[in-house]
This record gives sequence, C-alpha cells and structure tokens, in this order.
Amino acid sequence: MDDLAPLVEKLKIAEDETDKTEHLDKLIGLLSQNEDDREDLTQTVINTGVLDSVHKFLVDSTNNDICSKCAQLLAELAKTESVRQPLVDLNFVPPLVDLLPSEDITVSTQACRALGNICFENDAARNAMDEADTMKNLLGLLRSQLHSEVDGAQRLRTIACGFLVNLTNTHEALQEKALEGNVLEILNTCLEKHLDDQGLTNMTLLTIASIADSDVGKEKISDSDIPLSLVSLLSRDEMSENDEAILDVLISLSDSDKMKEKLANTSLPNYLIRLIQTNTGRSAAESQQCVKMASDLLVSLLVGDNSMETLFAGGDGSVFIESVKWLDSDCDNLKIAGALAIGNFARSDEHCHHLVEDGITDKLLNIIKGNNSDTEEPNITLQHAVLSALRNLAIPVPNKPRLLRAGVMDIVLNLSNTEILAVAFKLLGVLRMLIDGQEEASKTLGCNKEFISRLVEWCGVEEHAGVKGEANRLLAWLVRNSKSADVMKNIIRADGLQFLVAMATSEHIVMQNEALFALTMICSSVLADAAVALKEADLSTMLTTILKDKNTVSEITCNTLTLTKAICTADNLREELISSGIAVIIRELSDHKDKKVRDLARSVLEFIDNLPDAR
Repeated sequence: MDDLAPLVEKLKIAEDETDKTEHLDKLIGLLSQNEDDREDLTQTVINTGVLDSVHKFLVDSTNNDICSKCAQLLAELAKTESVRQPLVDLNFVPPLVDLLPSEDITVSTQACRALGNICFENDAARNAMDEADTMKNLLGLLRSQLHSEVDGAQRLRTIACGFLVNLTNTHEALQEKALEGNVLEILNTCLEKHLDDQGLTNMTLLTIASIADSDVGKEKISDSDIPLSLVSLLSRDEMSENDEAILDVLISLSDSDKMKEKLANTSLPNYLIRLIQTNTGRSAAESQQCVKMASDLLVSLLVGDNSMETLFAGGDGSVFIESVKWLDSDCDNLKIAGALAIGNFARSDEHCHHLVEDGITDKLLNIIKGNNSDTEEPNITLQHAVLSALRNLAIPVPNKPRLLRAGVMDIVLNLSNTEILAVAFKLLGVLRMLIDGQEEASKTLGCNKEFISRLVEWCGVEEHAGVKGEANRLLAWLVRNSKSADVMKNIIRADGLQFLVAMATSEHIVMQNEALFALTMICSSVLADAAVALKEADLSTMLTTILKDKNTVSEITCNTLTLTKAICTADNLREELISSGIAVIIRELSDHKDKKVRDLARSVLEFIDNLPDAR
C-alpha cells in the first residue's frame, strides 16, 4: 500500500511509452498481489485520480502494449463491485469496445476481461455497452477466432464467451441483439469444434442458459442445431465435468412440446437411463444429483403428448420399462420420478388399461403404505406423485372397479388426516375419479362419517383453491353417484349443504351444474331433513340471483328452475321463496328466447300458482 502513491504519481507524469507500460504493469501487480486488501486498494487507486490518465492513454495511444496494460488494469479494478459503475461513469466503455477488433490478441483479450468484469451484474454498464454497439464487436471477435490456432486464441475464445455470458445475463435487449447477430451459430461451433476445451465449453453452456431465459431465446435455441449438439456431447463415451451443466440447459429447454418431441427422438433418453443406472446406489452427492437431474429431464419429456407416445412405444419403450422399475427403488427420488412418469403415461385410456393390467396399481399402493408410517416423516412429494398417478389411472371407466377391488379407496383414505393441502388436493381427485358411476363405492365413502366431516372442512379451505374446488365437487358427486338418502343425511349433518349452495354460483358452469343437480336430488329425497340447513344457507337468495342474471346460460337456468320446483314442496322454504319475489322473476323467464327455458318457467310458474299457500 505504501508503494501505491509514488507509483501513481510516476504514472501520471510519465511521457515515455516504455515508462507508462512499466508503471501500469507494476500497478497491476500491486492489485493482483494484495487480494485481501483489494477493496481498500482499489478504492485508493480510484481516489488518486489516476484513472483520468489511464483513460487518456487508452484513447490517445496507438501502442498495443499500453492499450493492453490499461485494459488489464481496468479488468483488475472491475473485480471489485463498487468500482464498476464509476468506470462506466468515467466513460471507459467506448474506448474498450474499440479495442475488441484489435489485431493484437493480447489487447482483445484484456479488453474482453475489462468489459466482462465491468458489466458483471451491472445493468447500467450493460446499457452503456448496448449504446456502444458492443454486441456486434464482440460477436465479430468471437467469429474471427473460432478456428484460430495462434497462441492465445484459446484463452481469448474462453474470455470472450465469458464476457458474452455477463453481457446477456438477465438483459433481454442484449439477448435479442445476440440472436440477431447469429450468436447460436457461433455457440454451436464452439461446442462442435472445441470439445476438449473445458473452459470454453462451460462458458458456452452458460451463455446458452442465459439466452434461454427468454421465451424468444428458448424458441430460437430449440429451432437451432444446439439441442442435438448438447445431446451428442452427453452421449459420448467418457463422462465430463460439463455433463451437469448440459443437463441443466436441456431441462430448461424442454419446456415446449416441440422441444420435448425433438429430444425424445434422439439418443438422449437412453443416455439418461444409463446415467441413472450408473449412479443409482452411490452415496456421493454428485451421483445423487445426476440421478435427480436425469430423471427430472426424462419426466419433463413425458409431459408432451407426442414425446410421451414415442417413449411409451406401445409399452415396449426403454423409458417406460425403466420407470416401472423405479417404483421398486430404494431411492425416493427415483420413486418420485417413476410415479410422475406413470402419471404422464396414464394420460390416455389405452395406456391406463395397459398399466393396470401390468400390476402398476399394487406398486403405487405399496409406496403409499410404506410412506405412511407412524414412525417416519412421510415424503410429501412422493405422496403427491403417487396420488397423481392413481388419479389418472382411475379415469377410464373399466379401471374404476379394478382399482376399487385393489383397495385403492381404503389405502388413499388413510392419508385423509394430512395437513398438506397439496396432498389433500390429489387425494380428493383420486376419490372423485374412483366413485364416478360407482354407486356402491359412493355409498361406502358417503357413509364414512369421519371422512365426510373432513371433506366438509376442506370445502371451506380458502388458502388452496384447488382443494376447495375438489372437495366441493366430491361432495356433489357423492350425492349424484350414491343416490343414497343416508349419504345425503350425512352431508346435511356435517353442515355440507352450505357449500353446495355456494357452489351453485361458481364461475365454472360445470361446477354450477353439479351443485344444482346434487341439491335437486337432496330436495327430492330428504327435503324434510335439509330444509333448515338450506334456509340457513340462504338458498332463496342463490336461486333468485341465478334466475335474475341475464348472462346465465340456459342450461343453468333450467336446472335452477327444476331445483326451485323441488324446493317448493317444503312449507317453510316455499314461503321464503314466494316472499322473495321469485314468481315475478320466473314469470319474466316465461318469455325467454330459449324454448326450453320458456316451457320450464311456465311449468314451474303453474306449479307455484297452484300451491295452497301461493300469494
């Protein structure tokens, strides 16, 4: 630190180019040799005002050594975050950008270092570089060095690519300019021609990941040769330290169905399977991370319809065969991946039949039973994944009785004490699919008073819209599918009617219809038991609200009129309805443009007018 002041003074007054180079070199050495004091030392250098001289040297000098040393000094200074913005403010960006196309490889290298450090996590610097047309110069430099074998070219390529990472990271405008400048072609050449250069490959992957941050970038990359080059890099015989970074990029790119389909038709799935097989059972964190990333990527590919069909291959696909094996794994990450894979394969009725015939149901149930121990904390992600798969398997009609016979409903019910709403959401979905059209199963579930009480609790959950919606729908489906007075009475006693009444005004027409149908069945079967609860739930307001709304679709209006007629057989409810003015509303509907609404309104109106207490 004591050597700094005299050195700076000498640099300020130096006129001879050799002296300037020597003093700059000593200043650089002073900074690089005092890493622990870098922050203080850097700030001291700034405060001396020496940067004015450095700027002048940079602008006026035609000596490559001086320009190179100036840029190197700025690169060292810009390693300190607090200095980056001052360097922008002192207008160092334009002269540094001018150095990028230099024929002297050392000058270009140091200019890249300086600019790359200055714009690291610094949007103001990136904006300044955007104004200075830096992207055009940088891409031109990279393009000119792609095939160069001169001394220093390899280092320059890596540093220039690192600069490109810092320049484009989180900056959409510069990402777009990079794409306009055919950056993907350059990056792909880096991957193909310089495979043995680990540093360059790593920087190339980071740049691809940076550009893939935007939807436009992701789409452009997907349409380029880069995905296939990445797959080729992974599929080579020897393992590489870049494999994890490549997997990370491919996971990011696999968002779109088009990309999933492209990757599914390459050697990637088989490579991922080998990677999982090789690393399964190894305790090293790197091996476990490899297994997770590879299985995550395979599951991601299965989300696309076409890619899923490709990988299922009529039940003979290697990915399908492996995912079934994962269900028996000792590794929770693989069990989760296996369950998610099965859930994705089970998106068609044909596949669902195949899966159930193959005994997948028992494997999934064994996972639930093994993961619901009183002595161990359950793996919530695993429960969620297995329930998702079971729900999809329960959708086809022929599968429902088979799943019921396998004990799915009873085993799933053991999870109904969960406090995890994401698990409750999937659990409710499984049960709703299982009871669809299954009268006996619906009666069994609806007569489970403990579960009905829990179900009604979930109907009122405000913090998870999915749980609330599924719970309300299951309540309505229990009524519709069981056709049982006992089930209806259980729901009434558990205070469930208020939720069916509220559900009738849902913004979703399907849910409105389900609620109205369930309420109509209840009023037609056990109205005496339901009357008080319906009155407390303000049923009359719900009916008049729907019938008065000019935007109500005809189907909902007809179902509401049918419910109104059923309710009018109860004295206390009828009185409340009549006093609400519903007869006037229905009379208006008797002139509705829809014939079904008109006819039903007239029928209900006639029924009301003929009631003994009608007023």
